[in-house]
Amino acid sequence: MSLSGLRPEPRSVVLVGEAIFPDHSAGHQAGSNANDAVGIRLSLATKTPWIQGERNEIVATLDASPGPEVASVDLTTLKLFLERPSMPLRDIVNGDLVLLEPGGANRWISMDGPLVIYPNADVSGSNFFFGFALSLNVNYTNGQSYGWGGWDPGVRIISPDIVGDFTRIGWFMVSAGSAGLIFVAVTWRSARQGVSRPSRTNRAN
Repeated sequence: MSLSGLRPEPRSVVLVGEAIFPDHSAGHQAGSNANDAVGIRLSLATKTPWIQGERNEIVATLDASPGPEVASVDLTTLKLFLERPSMPLRDIVNGDLVLLEPGGANRWISMDGPLVIYPNADVSGSNFFFGFALSLNVNYTNGQSYGWGGWDPGVRIISPDIVGDFTRIGWFMVSAGSAGLIFVAVTWRSARQGVSRPSRTNRAN
């Protein structure tokens, strides 16, 4: 018996989040010179929907768009969080961290393979989103440089829905139904055996 129809068919999807790393050419205090800012674009390739209680892989690509007064940018780590809305504290369901390596001009990819998000089996629904944090170093044309470990831009990226695996429920129902049929059959057989057959003497009378 096939219950594959109870399981949603996943499809490929690319989720995108964008942020601006501000001007830090003068140090920790952020400046307002847009020429010293760096645009960050995070692309997350995965499947949707996710199945409750299963492992999910995400291929991340990061692209930087440096301003004209930025000499170079280097992204070193990416941390991805699966969160759900919660106030006042963050409610992080699961997360993963990868080291980054160049994947082209102003592009970085994971050197550790896909990110893996593995929510608990009791996590399901559609009210989830991704947050992320980066470690990066920026060199400016004025000779200054600035590094930030774990910069969190506060961007929210809507995550895939996490749906129940109804094949498990289906198999449970099939098993329960089979057990019910067996019980009925055994009960009927026992009842038949409990009925006394007429004796030959009774039949002669």
